[in-house]
Amino acid sequence: MRYLKFSFFILFITIFTACDNNSGSEKVDFDREAFLINMADNVIQPSIESFASNAEGLSGATNSFNTNLSIESLNVLRTEFKEIWLSYQHLAFVHVGPVSSVNLRDRVNIFPTNTDLIEENINSQNYVLGSAANVAAKGFPALDYLLFGTGSTEEEVLAYFGDPNLGENRLQYLTDLVEDIQSTSNLMTEGWPDYRSTFVGNTGTDVGSGTSLLVNEYNFQFDIRIKNAKIGFPSGGNPRTGGVVSPQNVEAYFSAWSGELAEEAVKSSIAVFKGQHYNSSEDGLGLDDYLDAFDARDRNDELLSRSIINQSTAALEEMEKIESPYSEVATTEGSQLVNVYNALQAVIPLIKVDMTSALSVSITFQDNDGD
Repeated sequence: MRYLKFSFFILFITIFTACDNNSGSEKVDFDREAFLINMADNVIQPSIESFASNAEGLSGATNSFNTNLSIESLNVLRTEFKEIWLSYQHLAFVHVGPVSSVNLRDRVNIFPTNTDLIEENINSQNYVLGSAANVAAKGFPALDYLLFGTGSTEEEVLAYFGDPNLGENRLQYLTDLVEDIQSTSNLMTEGWPDYRSTFVGNTGTDVGSGTSLLVNEYNFQFDIRIKNAKIGFPSGGNPRTGGVVSPQNVEAYFSAWSGELAEEAVKSSIAVFKGQHYNSSEDGLGLDDYLDAFDARDRNDELLSRSIINQSTAALEEMEKIESPYSEVATTEGSQLVNVYNALQAVIPLIKVDMTSALSVSITFQDNDGD
């Protein structure tokens, strides 16, 4: 009897130590803490810093525009605006910690914007940008309307802000929008140092761990905000649209930057997946390395990491074929955007099913997409 008890004890210890205590998954030769440190210090923090720097630039350009309404100051403001919108595409993939607590995605990039509500707010001067009622009347899409949608020429936009009756109200609303973005940036910058140790220290894969948060936010941004919002819904490619196109619902409808922003978003997805240092070609430990440590394979027995990168690159190449603004393409050549949607959709089972299964991570968001 003693021998049987001892044998059972040895068997239990053997099985237990063959597993990762933090996640319950098979233990592999991969330094998860080093992975999280790379993501924290070389991907997330510099993304926040870049956004903050661009927010400062946007704020300064807005002040200059307010004091000197000119084509030159308008173009400088538009340039600064484009820079921060592009930098956001990267930060949205690491929507964790203070980025998540300020709800960056909903706070700065809900589109399409509600132009009627914007004008109502301007006329009444009775609004609270932080209220749920104004989520579609602020952020980048609202700036897109004010700086591009209020006139077909630069002169007309200047006249909109220089109007003797409503000009001051319009400039105030512009200023308030930018200040809201600036305060959001400050909260993220101030909050990251304290959160970093929590993020790096939780090396498991359970809900709330650094790895789980990264994988979930990566999936959410790719699936919901890129595949569906940027491409599927405006083009009619998503099954839920019934094939009905909505060109007015593209991101950056007024500035016609939809294609550039979408391409930057997919490029960012690849960079974040690879653990690539922000604004650098250097790769650190990323999700690709994590999957390779498991020798994770797709359904064709190819390395899963390589399949994810290749299919994301294929989607990017489909995007690069489109030269016209997405709003025009959705109307006249919708099949091009549908091709992009289908290429993006091919990535979803790789990251949402295969990757999560290999890493023992549960998807915690619901999309009700039906596909």
